[in-house]
Amino acid sequence: MRLARRYGIALVALLLVWATVLFFCSEKIINYDNTKSRSPVELVWWSKHMSWNYDEQRQCGIHTCRISNKRSRLPMARGVLFYGSNIKPGDFPLPRIKHQIWALLHEESPRNTPLISNDEFLRHFHFTSTFSRYSNFPLTTQYLPSGEALTSKDYYVPFSGKSNFGYRPVTSVVFLQSDCDTMSGREDYVKELMKHVPIDSFGSCLRNRDLPESLQKDYLNNLYSPELLRFLSEYKFMIAIENAACPDYITEKFWRPLIMGVIPIYFGSPTIKDWQPNSKSAIFVNDFHNPQELVKYLNKLAGNQQLYDSYRQHKLNLRNPISNQNLLHNLVTRQYHIGDSSSGASLFEKFECAVCYHVINTARNVKADSRHYNCPLEPVYAQLEGQEIPQNVADWRSMMEVGQCQAKLLDEFFRRNLSFTDAEFDAELNRRMEANSCNNSSNT
Repeated sequence: MRLARRYGIALVALLLVWATVLFFCSEKIINYDNTKSRSPVELVWWSKHMSWNYDEQRQCGIHTCRISNKRSRLPMARGVLFYGSNIKPGDFPLPRIKHQIWALLHEESPRNTPLISNDEFLRHFHFTSTFSRYSNFPLTTQYLPSGEALTSKDYYVPFSGKSNFGYRPVTSVVFLQSDCDTMSGREDYVKELMKHVPIDSFGSCLRNRDLPESLQKDYLNNLYSPELLRFLSEYKFMIAIENAACPDYITEKFWRPLIMGVIPIYFGSPTIKDWQPNSKSAIFVNDFHNPQELVKYLNKLAGNQQLYDSYRQHKLNLRNPISNQNLLHNLVTRQYHIGDSSSGASLFEKFECAVCYHVINTARNVKADSRHYNCPLEPVYAQLEGQEIPQNVADWRSMMEVGQCQAKLLDEFFRRNLSFTDAEFDAELNRRMEANSCNNSSNT
């Protein structure tokens, strides 16, 4: 009898456990079904530059999102998307709706929208996608197609091959640039270099050579075309100076020569050494006091195969071509790069899905700060002979100061949470600029 009673108690306990499991499982199934039946999460692009009708429903992992540029959808939207290059100071959706997040995409330097680099502006956004490693959706290595592109020998020319071109000097340097007015003073620095070493310049800036006819049509939109890479790979050095010097702002100017097996002469991101394939992969302008000192080093490398090839271990070291663990980790974990041609892999589609996920899964009290787009107010430029200042640096400094004033003024308008027009914003901005009162504006 005791044994039967024990079996009975055990059976009752087992049934209770089973009932509990069924209850919780059914709750999850019901919740999952309810989630599936809900309307898609809505996001709205806030840009007058999107003149076409855009309204799509997209599957972002397990989440379904509706993305449009219809401003009439704003009350239903849980996120508002802004593209930095198209931001207009007098065009923001105010008053803000409490449940909405603001998301910013800006892969460029601050030259076209200088207000973005200021904390007073950034702190009003919950989600960012910029070149900074600290943004929510970092684009630091977006211009590097793949790790294989760095190690491949598709465009590699051995040292002896680069030295066999009798019509080129031993120290062969190429410059290919069509933006001739930059915050970094790029064109001024190259002019100084040209006094000490012959440079083949094929772009519209300081041009002294013409590209082969087959490359002249649209090279700016085909920066990684095989034909262009083969042509440039015959040089030993390539000037790689960014248009602005911001931490983690790295463009094709750095990655392209590395892909070809050409040594970059680099100036730009102060954090660049965090991202090079090995401890010695490029020549950095900041390591030299002036252009003349740099050229002496170029001449030394150009005449010594062992020294020259020590910069190309990502091509020559078959066992360990990339030793930078930070770069290797990024290549595995990054969410976007230009080499991805799969469906839904465009920058804007990736950004939209990242914001959709963020809206659903992340608390909205987390906001951006200056690290999300960390560009200095004072333009940083490459050092010239005799401590000269690049020709246009004063204009760029003024532009950044105007951007700072814009950001402070927007901060005040955002805090008031009332709509305003372009005319109202411009009038107040001009008043403060004329009174030189930007730095004294209220932050309360």
